[in-house]
Amino acid sequence: MTSPNHILEQLARIANECRLTSLQPQIRACRQLLAQPGTIEVVVLGRFKAGKSSFLNHLAGRAILPVGVVPLTAVVTRLRAGPADRASVQFLDGTRREIPLAEISGYVGEQENPGNRKQVAAVEVELPELLPFAPLQFVDTPGLGSALRHNTEAALNFLPHIGAALVAIPADAPLSEHDLALLQEVRRHTPWIALLLTRADLLTETQRAQVLAFVQQRLSGTQNDGMPVFFYSIRSDEAAFKARLMNQWIRPLLQHHSAAGDQIARHKLTSLRDQILNYLHVALASATRADSARNALRDRLAEERRQFEWFRTELTLFVRTLAAGSLENYLRQLRPVQRTLQHRVTRELQEQFAHWHLRLPPLLDAWRQWLYEFLQRELTELSRTERPRFCTPLQQAQAHLTRMLQALHDRLAAHVRAALDLALAPREFIVEVRAPESPPVDVAYAFDPAFATLGWLIPMRLFRRPIQRSLLARARYEVEKTLSRLAADWAERIAAALESMARQAEALAREDLETLERMVSHASSDVPRLRQWIAELESGEVSPPHHASPNAPDANGRVPPSKTR
Repeated sequence: MTSPNHILEQLARIANECRLTSLQPQIRACRQLLAQPGTIEVVVLGRFKAGKSSFLNHLAGRAILPVGVVPLTAVVTRLRAGPADRASVQFLDGTRREIPLAEISGYVGEQENPGNRKQVAAVEVELPELLPFAPLQFVDTPGLGSALRHNTEAALNFLPHIGAALVAIPADAPLSEHDLALLQEVRRHTPWIALLLTRADLLTETQRAQVLAFVQQRLSGTQNDGMPVFFYSIRSDEAAFKARLMNQWIRPLLQHHSAAGDQIARHKLTSLRDQILNYLHVALASATRADSARNALRDRLAEERRQFEWFRTELTLFVRTLAAGSLENYLRQLRPVQRTLQHRVTRELQEQFAHWHLRLPPLLDAWRQWLYEFLQRELTELSRTERPRFCTPLQQAQAHLTRMLQALHDRLAAHVRAALDLALAPREFIVEVRAPESPPVDVAYAFDPAFATLGWLIPMRLFRRPIQRSLLARARYEVEKTLSRLAADWAERIAAALESMARQAEALAREDLETLERMVSHASSDVPRLRQWIAELESGEVSPPHHASPNAPDANGRVPPSKTR
């Protein structure tokens, strides 16, 4: 039987000679996997705040990874078994540094390492508590669709490196269109996938049954039909969830880790081979068909190239139209909030004044500090609760841009079918939502600094009440002004995120078109070489033999008898 390493080098050579640059990340991931036989990385993927880090902390029995209400995981973090506590940081320049476990958040946490300024490639953690899981190692990835673009990119760039995958989705918000697209993309890289429905304790047993039925219905008819689904909770009184995941998914993976590793490797190689073969068949058909058919396809692709500027313009106009109306919409949705906050700031500030028996300068300082903390608290919470509505344009853009990309690919496939009577393999497009960080809150000074300095001369016993009325009025104005600034900041940041999504969609479309153009540029003189490559790939032993490895678990989490899935 041909070794996986030999098959990979064969695939890499052909992909390089065909200039299939889009497949290079998969080739590198396969090399890394085959260089570490016996080890399976269980990658935990999912949206921002899906509970990935909390799940891994619960699995390890210790709070190792930072968790919170803001995006905290900034870089990929590996957890594996070790005889003693140990953590090391690998930097992008190739250097490595040992650190205490208590300092992990300083490298993986977004708050202490914003934008990955410390240039961390990955953090690796060894724990004795994970010895029962060896040789599995678990990987925490940054949240998809989080507030931070670099987090999303780190997670998406890691997809080709997946061994087994747990896709975490909140049980109270299951399986969006984006989740389905992510599952489809993950399926390209591994056959061992399970859905992890976190925060299951928020649902009743009846609600969990309804969610499970909904998820299974959504998966029905897709490649992920029958995928195992596990509810999970980190609450101590919900141990049955963890036991089921352990017994029906993790332990079978442990028991069959050698065969499962072979299955995963060959699954990746099969996926890579099929993608190369599809392009080669297109190239061969183009090179061997009559000039009229070949020229017709080239003409259609040339027309798509000429129309690409219109495609790009449509992308830009769409996102800018969405962005143009966002500020007015945000101001309108914040008007009821403004009235509520102005009433609350008045009531709470009146209570505070009863405790402030100060001269004017320290009184102004106390007022400003209190108002800053009030607005920081209230508007931070407001950004969190209103975030879904602020980000509505991004969700609309994601759906529309994905449809545009799919429509372009469908047109290209139709051109290939019409000219060559050949099917172009379908392609899954993930246009990632890159929501901005929440804007900061700022509060201006109440009075001119010179006036505040002279305030030491003002007798507060005579002027306390008018000063209080003035500060109350100013506080209500600060609420209105800061809400307007918040709306403007959100609108500006959403506009930038929309522009980024348009550029991402344009790059995906350009890559799709250029790859096909390269395939149909082959001449009749290339036919022998194309046929040789196809024969090599079709005769190679890539798919796992029937006896080589078990299947991934079925819908009930059980590992069925060994057969090719």
